[in-house]
Amino acid sequence: MNNQEKNAYPVKRPTVFIMVLAAFAVRFGFMMLLTTYQFNRVDDFSDGGETANIAASIANGHGFSSPFANQYTGPTAWIAPVYPYSISLVYRYLGRTELASPMLIFTAQAALSALTVIPILGIAGYTVGRSAGLLAAWTWTLFPWFSKWSVTWVWEVSLSALLLASLAWYVLGLRGTSPYRHWIGLGALEGFALLVNPALATFLLVSVVWCRWGLHLRKREWFKPAAAMTVCLLVVSPWMIRNRAVFGQWVFLRGNFGYEFYQGNYHLSQGHGSGARHPMGNPKEYEDYKRLGEVGYIQSRQKTGLQFVREHPAEFIWVSLKRATYFWRGTSLLARIPWYWVPASFAVLSYLSLFAVVTMFRRKPYAWQVLLGMILLYPLPIT
Repeated sequence: MNNQEKNAYPVKRPTVFIMVLAAFAVRFGFMMLLTTYQFNRVDDFSDGGETANIAASIANGHGFSSPFANQYTGPTAWIAPVYPYSISLVYRYLGRTELASPMLIFTAQAALSALTVIPILGIAGYTVGRSAGLLAAWTWTLFPWFSKWSVTWVWEVSLSALLLASLAWYVLGLRGTSPYRHWIGLGALEGFALLVNPALATFLLVSVVWCRWGLHLRKREWFKPAAAMTVCLLVVSPWMIRNRAVFGQWVFLRGNFGYEFYQGNYHLSQGHGSGARHPMGNPKEYEDYKRLGEVGYIQSRQKTGLQFVREHPAEFIWVSLKRATYFWRGTSLLARIPWYWVPASFAVLSYLSLFAVVTMFRRKPYAWQVLLGMILLYPLPIT
């Protein structure tokens, strides 16, 4: 069955509405039951973290700066701009230290997470069909750990998940006969997604290659994806130009790759980052960040990380493998997550994706290459 035959949305609107409402209720209930909006929780990133700090800096009139503390430390490109600017609106009108702020932020994030049900079902309509789509959507709706991120972290996780699923749904609906406005819409959506989370660039690569190959095989206008890429670049270019202006050199959407590489790769590393090597957990690191400036600090830490790779290549490979394992099973988060985080239950669904890969190879549903690319490439910036 091709995508022209199998493209109807697999469930009726009342069912979708019920599922979205149920997903929101689960997440809101999670927040209220465990009071995740409290500032004194064990879990992190409720009020701290780079997103909240930058948002507070914007709300206080200091611009996009100071990712590690209330003290002004200069402009930053530590994370992408959309989410800190969004959170800054809440801080500006409600204040950062009032309970109303995290409650409003977590409620909005819960709504974004709940809305992800819609593109999940849309993807199923093009690929695996109604039954599998309902199973996936209900799992997303009810499984507790898919609720957790939206109501414990002031971070872009929920919006990123919604955007990734929406991009996949959008791409699956494109055909050679699709008018240019649809490809322009794809470029605009991808550009916005990159300004939320640059890690989504991995899916951008998958989608462009798949679309161009499909159009080539059908002898269609293969250059339509080029139009989407052009629009995408136009959307992200203002932020790139801003970074060039404030740092005096070209910096990508996020400029902290060198630091993150250093954070995860060092002698006797456990395969994940350490608070003792972070500017928010180590006063010396923070002082170095202020003294060197963001670009200089990142370059110095990247140099240290690359030196580790040269001196301990076998250990670097081993650490990378451990980090990949931690990503799939969630073990590395045990150090900072309260009692209700059970990595084993999370790992069950993660490792089921390996079975899904085998099944895709056997049955080869429409656009299986896109789904496989999402599974394999999206974790690469982390691992």
